[in-house]
Amino acid sequence: MRNDPYPVCALEPGQLAAMRARPLPRRELTQPALILLGLLRLYVLVAVPIVCYAFVHALMTPQ
Repeated sequence: MRNDPYPVCALEPGQLAAMRARPLPRRELTQPALILLGLLRLYVLVAVPIVCYAFVHALMTPQ
């Protein structure tokens, strides 16, 4: 028997299905990670309207 680095491959199909059906707990994030995600959300909220405006403006501008 070879040394398999992925022990999930050794499970039977029923065991694998049962393992995948069980939900995983939410990950606890640190304060810097939460701040970074908040800044990323703010960036997306600012960038999407700017990109949409540039796209519409480029469509409306005659060649």
